[in-house]
Amino acid sequence: MKGVKMKLSCTQENLNRGLSVVSRIARSQAALPILSNILLKTEKGRVKISATDLEIGITYYIGAKIEEEGAITVPARLLVDFVTMNTDKTIDLELTEKSLKLESEKYKAVIRGIDASEFPLIPEVKEEPIVSLSAIDFKDSVSQVLIATSLEELKPVLTGVCLKFHSKELKLAATDSFRLAEKVIPLETPVQEQTEVVVPSRTISELCRVISLINPTTISIAVSQNQILFTLDDLKIVSRVIEGNFPEYESIIPKNIETEAVLEVGEFQNALKIAHLFAKEGGNNVKLNLKKDKLIIHATSPTLGENTASVPSSCSGPEIEITFNVRFLLDVLSVIKSDKISLALVGKFNPGMIRPYNRKDYLYLVMPLQTEE
Repeated sequence: MKGVKMKLSCTQENLNRGLSVVSRIARSQAALPILSNILLKTEKGRVKISATDLEIGITYYIGAKIEEEGAITVPARLLVDFVTMNTDKTIDLELTEKSLKLESEKYKAVIRGIDASEFPLIPEVKEEPIVSLSAIDFKDSVSQVLIATSLEELKPVLTGVCLKFHSKELKLAATDSFRLAEKVIPLETPVQEQTEVVVPSRTISELCRVISLINPTTISIAVSQNQILFTLDDLKIVSRVIEGNFPEYESIIPKNIETEAVLEVGEFQNALKIAHLFAKEGGNNVKLNLKKDKLIIHATSPTLGENTASVPSSCSGPEIEITFNVRFLLDVLSVIKSDKISLALVGKFNPGMIRPYNRKDYLYLVMPLQTEE
């Protein structure tokens, strides 16, 4: 955009935070050079910082003293590193043709860019938000289901998190066919229309990361036909949604529990970590033997040896021995928000169900492993 000359000044702290928020979307090895760049644009008295990989678009606004309007894209990695290492309080930015000049008290740099007109258009979601809720609550909740998403692309719908808006609740769910996690968030205001979308796990991970970075108060969610918009104060994340129907999983949730054990998370987790040392070579298999007042955990390695641990528990129902993938158990214990959990079983061939003790807002199902006796 010949003739456009951007000139502004902002604090290193603000610029560094803005770049940290958006830069991970800009990939240094992107097929298109423009996708390795960050867009800097003056807009309504602030600086808009954007990045996109054509699936996720992220925009963050920072305060600045603007002398002249303009826009430019520059390589993300170089700009981020220069600003991060800059120890001065204020950085001046000036656009000259297709180069961005940066100057502070002790440092100067000129970074060659690409015209802002070549930066891909980030889709707009014009629909009104379905819900607004606490950003921290959303992050904590979605982190508890993200662990169950699939890494296999054969079934794309399983690589995302399902968001189900219905009445006065938002239900989050994910499954990789071997386990399933569901979290229910109560809503203060009922949604106008029932909506269900599947959001890529990478979008959810990025959302959790930026919430931790900027600590917003609320998050608003709006959905269009094939895009979803998350708005958090001065930040907007737009993502494609995954096409396809999320599996109807309600029928596999155990209804009539036969055996239930109540366990301290810390003790159970530590015993499983030790068992994992021996289970790694054996397909991560660990045997759980539920007895009246304790849980016995056993793991065997063909080359290393074996391990047995005993964890105190309060168990009701018949005693049972069942085998699980220890990694799947450790995953849920790392995110569950409770000091105690309930492990509920319906025989040794059906999914085990883990919930926070005395709470029904979260459940985690894990399929048992069939092993030779």
